[in-house]
Amino acid sequence: MPYNVVLSKVIKEPGVKESTMMKSPCLRYRGDFMAMMFEKEDALIIKVSPQRVNELIDAGIGMEFNFTKKKFKEWVLIPQEFEEKYDIFIYEAFEYVKSKYKPKK
Repeated sequence: MPYNVVLSKVIKEPGVKESTMMKSPCLRYRGDFMAMMFEKEDALIIKVSPQRVNELIDAGIGMEFNFTKKKFKEWVLIPQEFEEKYDIFIYEAFEYVKSKYKPKK
C-alpha cells in the first residue's frame, strides 16, 4: 500500500501526527519518530526494535540506515519494491513506538 494511503489511515490514530525530520515529512507518535519516506533512497524508514531491524535485513527486505555514517540501531530502510506491505511495516513501527511510551505520572 503506498505511503500516502497508509498515512491517511494511521494519522487518525490517537497520538499520531505529521511532523518533519531531515527536512522531510514524517510520522510521530507522541513526538517520537516512527516512519517516513526517505526520498534520497526511494524507501520507507521505520523505527522498530534492533532485533527486528536485523531480521528485516537478514530476510532481504530491509537495508541498514546510516545516512550520517552512523548506524541507527532502531531504523531500517524498506525499499519501494516492498510498497505493497508498507501498511504492515508502518503499523509495526506504530506499535513499537507506542510500546515504548511511558505516560508521565
